[in-house]
Amino acid sequence: MTQRLRAIDDNEKAARRQSILDAAKALYLANTSGLPSVISIARKAGLAKGTVYLYFKTKEEIFLAMLSEDYETLMVEVIKLLDAPASPDELVEQLLSTLINFLDNNPLFMPLASMASPVLEQNVDIEIVGEFKLMLIDKIDLIDELFIKAFPQFPKGQCGSLLLHTNALILGLWQMQNWPEKLKPLQQQYPFNTVIPDFKKDLALSLKNLWKGALSNQA
Repeated sequence: MTQRLRAIDDNEKAARRQSILDAAKALYLANTSGLPSVISIARKAGLAKGTVYLYFKTKEEIFLAMLSEDYETLMVEVIKLLDAPASPDELVEQLLSTLINFLDNNPLFMPLASMASPVLEQNVDIEIVGEFKLMLIDKIDLIDELFIKAFPQFPKGQCGSLLLHTNALILGLWQMQNWPEKLKPLQQQYPFNTVIPDFKKDLALSLKNLWKGALSNQA
């Protein structure tokens, strides 16, 4: 009976935590100009403000948890690609397709990823940030190990390094085309429009050059 009650209690806690994340996501999707307050998230979730603080100490912690889940989901998708890869070139094409589909289906990923270091991690306990970083490291190491098993001709660490460069490239391109709201009118004007990348088109081209170039050097 004690175990059953504990299981019910754990399920309720998980459901409540998820309701907080869902409420925060809905509010931020409706207005991405700034992170919603804890009290607005609590109201959206139908909870008391104090209840939200039992699960998350700050609004930034809520959105870092959301970002952590998104990163984990994306890397699990990459891990699946390595279950039966045909060739490095085909893997690159599959990786690009997986990434673009993920970005299409998760519109908050890029805004949150761009805020991770300068905003979210600044107001979250160091232990929580450490857990987030360790999750990323563990997944990157696993992907690198699977890559080596599939393509033993490539050195240890190369795939992990490419993943880090990929993340940096994605963030850089996204930030280049995502100007502050007050500057948006300039984006359509010459010569400002000449330095704004076509995010998906340039992302695909840049990642192909990065991955195929690195992998062909070791083939």
